[in-house]
Amino acid sequence: MQAVILHGGQGTRLRPLTHTGPKQLIKIAGKPVSQWVLEQIRDSGIRDIIIILGDNNPNKVVEYYGDGSSLGVNITYLYQGKARGLADAVYRVKDVITEDKFLVYLGDNIVPYDDFSSFLSFKGSASILLAKVDNPNRFGVAVIKDGKVVKLVEKPKEAISDLALVGVYAFTKEIFEVIENLKPSWRSELEITDAIQGLIDKGREVEYKIIDGWWKDTGTPKDILEANSFLLDKYAERKIKGEVKGSSIDGRVFIEESALVENSTIRGPAFIGKGSKIVNSYIGPFTSLGDNCVIENSEIEYSVILDNVRIEGVSMMDSLIGNNSNVIRGKKWTKLIIGENSRVEV
Repeated sequence: MQAVILHGGQGTRLRPLTHTGPKQLIKIAGKPVSQWVLEQIRDSGIRDIIIILGDNNPNKVVEYYGDGSSLGVNITYLYQGKARGLADAVYRVKDVITEDKFLVYLGDNIVPYDDFSSFLSFKGSASILLAKVDNPNRFGVAVIKDGKVVKLVEKPKEAISDLALVGVYAFTKEIFEVIENLKPSWRSELEITDAIQGLIDKGREVEYKIIDGWWKDTGTPKDILEANSFLLDKYAERKIKGEVKGSSIDGRVFIEESALVENSTIRGPAFIGKGSKIVNSYIGPFTSLGDNCVIENSEIEYSVILDNVRIEGVSMMDSLIGNNSNVIRGKKWTKLIIGENSRVEV
């Protein structure tokens, strides 16, 4: 069986974090979002993975994952280039899919579902995962009638259904024939909802499963923080590989190799990345700290701090700090250099 991870998109709602790389490589709970997806697929028994790359610094994705051997998978890369919709991205794998059925998973979604063997045993032309949502106008939705999928609409303006597609699909090769005849939507994209609708219009059966509980499309800073919190709560373990001096480590805290915690308190669930240094500080629950960070005389809680960040003399919560950033309290005046589409509270 083969799986396709869609790794494109501009991540406009996460700028400026995504100016220099794809949103799927943002680390939460110690790993990039798409690595959580990849490992979930791998653990279900699928080893052949195709990653569809966009035009937002795709080389970073290739550099990070390589051939996939370090994660126990075999990765093939295909370039979509400029985003033309999810259906266009799926069509890119037409010539490399070797079996009749294949899995498609959006690389920026976190969906705690592990019964892929059942999901892929559908008898029709496709299978989709759905979840009930309060704001269906943000998603593609499915209309169910008499136990069958009868209609799909992308970001509906009217409330026709509260069942959203969560970004996990399974198809037969028949989907490629439908995509070949698709016309761009009002967004000038080839929509995956239109492609699945095309199967329905041809009289083909589209099966579905409705998942219970939490799932997340990590498209905004708030989504990133919620996904980080969920993953830490579900998967965090107490493991101390780094050095701890005169400090209190409470609960499920993972401290990576070569990290140093000195005269500080860390309360889990929390993750501390490789080579990071925490001195005279407090790290509270649901906080992820990237690699090679320096935290001094600060308090941080319910936050995601990416790699190579320096924070001094600051108390923060509900924060998302990008790679290679400095957050330092001044003596009197606040000095700021703020990128576009940013929000700062001081």
